[in-house]
Amino acid sequence: MNEREIRRKEMQDHLDAQKTQKDRNVMGQFSTPFPLALDMMTYMRKLLGTDDVSFVEPSIGTGVFYSAFTEVFGNKGQQVLGFEIDPHYFNPTKDFWDGFPIELRCSDFLAQKPDRLFDMLVANPPYVRHHHIDNETKVKLQNEILRKTGIRISGLAGLYCYFMMLSSAWLKEGGVSCWLVPSEFMDVNYGEAVKRYLLQNVELLHIHRFNADDLQFADALVSSCIVIFRNNRPAEKHKIQFTLGGNITAPEIVKMVSIQQLKADQKWTNLFTQEIQHDEHQAKLGDFFTVKRGIATGDNDFFILDKETIERYEIPQQFLRPILPSPRHIKSDRIKSDNGMPVVQHQQFLFCCSLPESVLKEKYPKVWEYVCLGYERGVQKGYICSRRTPWYSCEEREPAAIVVPYMGRSETSNRLFRFILNTSKAITTNVYLLLYPKPQYAHCIKDENVLEEIWHELNAIPTETLSRNGRFYGGGLRKMEPKELMQTPAKGIADLLVGRREYQQLSLFG
Repeated sequence: MNEREIRRKEMQDHLDAQKTQKDRNVMGQFSTPFPLALDMMTYMRKLLGTDDVSFVEPSIGTGVFYSAFTEVFGNKGQQVLGFEIDPHYFNPTKDFWDGFPIELRCSDFLAQKPDRLFDMLVANPPYVRHHHIDNETKVKLQNEILRKTGIRISGLAGLYCYFMMLSSAWLKEGGVSCWLVPSEFMDVNYGEAVKRYLLQNVELLHIHRFNADDLQFADALVSSCIVIFRNNRPAEKHKIQFTLGGNITAPEIVKMVSIQQLKADQKWTNLFTQEIQHDEHQAKLGDFFTVKRGIATGDNDFFILDKETIERYEIPQQFLRPILPSPRHIKSDRIKSDNGMPVVQHQQFLFCCSLPESVLKEKYPKVWEYVCLGYERGVQKGYICSRRTPWYSCEEREPAAIVVPYMGRSETSNRLFRFILNTSKAITTNVYLLLYPKPQYAHCIKDENVLEEIWHELNAIPTETLSRNGRFYGGGLRKMEPKELMQTPAKGIADLLVGRREYQQLSLFG
């Protein structure tokens, strides 16, 4: 790292420290580490094969990519243009790079029209979540993308998606674009528009995904990937390089994936490690179980009670359901039962009452006193509670014999997703996924020995198999939604429930 880059990093740290973490989150301001910027520029130099390139950066910040550009491509008077929307960063950056052949503009890249075209675009666009984008801006950008690409993008898309899909207007034909973005677009529904753009509107060259526990930004909880594409229409038999781990110039895993396979696969993160083509006739967990999230109370602090609160307000048993505590309080993978109550350290109960207010006031004045506490706190105004009658009632849910926390972190457990055998009558909140047997298999689950075998079989599913269908976040965090868990291969469950020969004959049992 040269002396100039050391001074730039000091300036970056000083400017970041003057903003709160919340302010930087709202604007998506997370600087790229210089070694990573240098690695990306080195890759681009090999791809382009020349130093004589023009370069545009949509969100320059303090110029970490330009610093890497001068290191790799030299400082030979190439055309370089950088945009920065925030004067807090723009003004010091302009002073810092004074005398260098770079044009800086304090403006919104997405609101500008190209006045010239460039050979190369490299960017770490602002990671602004959709709820921080005002509706007028969102609609304007959605219409602009539809007009330029013919693709409709979801209102749930983050700002980085708009940057990627509107960037080609600044590139020459054959120009190359390199993006450091969250990898979540490869799996989530709003990412479908980005994937269509990468397959239909440009020539996708390479996607590199960092390991989920290799957090590229210490202060941004997202897992990162690098996406590289050329401003050309893709060839029909074109193949894309998928790399995983290490860095983009020296990855740990390299795979070539066809456009046809990318179009067929809903979750692209599977393709980084998937060795075998997916067999559409392979048994899945969803063939045998319906998976649901636990109940959303609307306000856990109000609806989930301990024994002390129950005694204080004399809440009768008819308004209470045993409920499992947070997964962090459950150390064992087996919940034992004591007359239906879960044997756990933190015993809790769900408050649920469907009586009208007039009846509650007359017959259960102490319970009404507790409900009034909810009124004082405004619980009834919440999104979920405001749509229930009465608002202090809750969804009815049967207990599930097998539950699994819907999120896990690799650094805290050898098993990201652990299946818990629940022999009690306790229900759960929505931090769990609940497995309910399909009607044709319900009688099997009633056999305790079969249930035990199923439980062991579920916990024998490899972590990689489970996480492949889930969602990756920074710091090793994974999440699993019901439909994703139902897609998990489950041949062992099939062999257990229907027998090998019958399974081969029938193939699927919906």
